[in-house]
Amino acid sequence: MRIQTLDILRGGRGRPGRPWHSVSDMVSFAYLVRISKKYEIEVTKLFECIQIARTKGEAVFDDLSIKRRQMTLEDGIFLITQNGNVVAQVKLTTKLLNYLARTDLRDIRFDDYVVTKQNTSESENVEIKDLNSVTKHFNLNVKVTEKSTPRIVPSMYGKRLLSTATISDRSGTIKLPLWNDQIDMASVGDSLHITNARLKRFRGELQVRIGKSTKVCRIEKKEN
Repeated sequence: MRIQTLDILRGGRGRPGRPWHSVSDMVSFAYLVRISKKYEIEVTKLFECIQIARTKGEAVFDDLSIKRRQMTLEDGIFLITQNGNVVAQVKLTTKLLNYLARTDLRDIRFDDYVVTKQNTSESENVEIKDLNSVTKHFNLNVKVTEKSTPRIVPSMYGKRLLSTATISDRSGTIKLPLWNDQIDMASVGDSLHITNARLKRFRGELQVRIGKSTKVCRIEKKEN
């Protein structure tokens, strides 16, 4: 696999502004931010996982996994996967890693490093039977038929609450994991309109995923 060194802006006029030590570091940072947006990974969690993988060799958060492939005094190589699928393999300099380790990431304006472009494609209205591993963004009209009691799930970032709902339409059923504040979005018997959802695979099973751009709306029943 070819390693992306992310130094495409070398040779440009001027020097990168602080706190970047090089244009390459700035491009590497921007590339990781774009990855987080594309794969709907929380940006701060992505960088925190990289630091953990740097010291411990591997870090896992939800469906995200980062493995340290190589570490020298100058740089490190990290393999990023999601649900077992390769997202990227990147080389990051030690200077950039040290900067990220000592910086409060909440103070960084991540949107400054993302090139925004208008999305001309719309989510497709589908039925559960139409969902498969290549389905991207989609809309569903479903009913909540089951919902598990919330349970505490430990992670490297603290304890989180998880409740798994079963949603169905006339064509089939599928699981819908609800985390923390999402748990109150749905109750058994609710009819939901879910827009711009995505799929994730957990233990070999496809599940509907609520991403940052996903909207879940209850469909109100008309009174007779």
